[in-house]
Amino acid sequence: MFLKPAIGATLGALLSGACAALECSPLAIGKPKLLGASIIDVHAHETHNYTTYGTGPGTNDGGLQTISFCNVTVIYTHPGWNDTVTTQVWLPLENWNGRFQGLGGGGYSTGIDSVYLPYAVAQGYASASTDGGHAGGVITATLDLSWALSSTNNVNWFLLENYASKATNDMAEIGKQVIEAYYKAPPRYSYFNGCSGGGRQALAMAQAFPGAFDGILAVAPAINIETFIPAGYWPSQVMNRDNISLSACEVEGFTQAAVRACDALDGVGDSTISLPSKCKVSARDFVGQKYNCNGTEYTLTVSGAKAVQAAWSGSGVSGYYGLNKDADLTSFYIPTGSNAVDGIEFWGGDLFPNWIVYLAAKDPHFSVSDMTNAEFFDAIRYSQATYASMLATNSPDLSAFKAAGGKMIAWHGLADEAIPPKGIVSYYGEVLKKDRRAHDFFRFFEAPGVGHCSGGLGPVPNAALDQLVEWVENGAAPDTLRADRGSNGTERNLCQYPLQQVYVGGDPSKPASFTCK
Repeated sequence: MFLKPAIGATLGALLSGACAALECSPLAIGKPKLLGASIIDVHAHETHNYTTYGTGPGTNDGGLQTISFCNVTVIYTHPGWNDTVTTQVWLPLENWNGRFQGLGGGGYSTGIDSVYLPYAVAQGYASASTDGGHAGGVITATLDLSWALSSTNNVNWFLLENYASKATNDMAEIGKQVIEAYYKAPPRYSYFNGCSGGGRQALAMAQAFPGAFDGILAVAPAINIETFIPAGYWPSQVMNRDNISLSACEVEGFTQAAVRACDALDGVGDSTISLPSKCKVSARDFVGQKYNCNGTEYTLTVSGAKAVQAAWSGSGVSGYYGLNKDADLTSFYIPTGSNAVDGIEFWGGDLFPNWIVYLAAKDPHFSVSDMTNAEFFDAIRYSQATYASMLATNSPDLSAFKAAGGKMIAWHGLADEAIPPKGIVSYYGEVLKKDRRAHDFFRFFEAPGVGHCSGGLGPVPNAALDQLVEWVENGAAPDTLRADRGSNGTERNLCQYPLQQVYVGGDPSKPASFTCK
């Protein structure tokens, strides 16, 4: 089903290290053909011994990469859309592995090229990333949503469609054509890899463009983004309306109290909550407890419990589930005063309020801090009604992806501090209802103790892409995902949902000490 024609002498020579002999120039690459688009320009040049930091979506093993590659930039527009989209394709000069890897973005960025591309090329992939027609990058671009408005009260629907899925599919088409133009042979296999917003792009490709990629890795996918992003502002809304002020230390105190209460539910104490569905405690249960932070003793308060419980329980909006109780809520704190410990904004920085400002109120000057509760819930209802069809990416019908022979792995950290893991749990359940044998082509894994995309105390499945490759190319479907680089050298085998990790004895840092039940 996925088998491609034999590589042949030409590609074999490339894989043996002759890539550098090929011409990296706009003339040699040519202009890709892209239906509904007009190519404005193509740039291409060789880059040698380029050293920079690189990492992959959903990994914690990034570092300095030194790579040599043909750097191709394709600039195009969709006539009538008044957009300008930039897609980058980086082609290893030597030791290309014969594969194409399309890379997703994060937050409100369609691509994080400066970080993801170096890592992928260092692994031998010809790789591509797109800016979707608005500025890409790591920090500013993932939070900036100003591009979504043409003017006050007017959404830029064309850029929003680029962000939703169109630019990602364009990237797939451009990447494959550039690869064939340069290497004189198409990629043997094509993969997509993304986390968070990139994980949403991954699901969008499986649902809307099922033939684009042979294998898809969707990490912590931002499924139902039109709901969980505005609803994620709820803790801040509670604090604003009730005039609650609390420190990052107090929030950490509640988190640690919950971990102490629920840590051993899986049979071992490892400072993570591996079975969050069994953790029934409330923040109110810990009011009055003492805790030590930076050498100072504090007492957990009623007002602090109300704010923290808002993050744990969610707003009660259908489709939003709240965060698990070992999520590091302080990681999204933004200092707002001279005292970075005691003066903080509760939740999400600019990520959550920006959605309300630009896509619900559609007014750059709208003040989220002054919203009534009625206005808050109206904003969520409007967002769901207006953007779900384009951005929810929650269709359980993957029959076309299955028919195309596609394989997909999804995993989500249970201690995710940004995207509630129950979103993908609920979605995967709907997929299995639609097709009870969906696990034949789509498998989902929970990662206890892992934060958003990586981070946290739990071990991260850094080899998930390699296991996807084994599945696609050799038929080795993963029953578990190998996870390493956890706290204190912890290693685990992540369980295929709905199975969960249970301790059976021995060294808790070793995979053999756990089983999937």
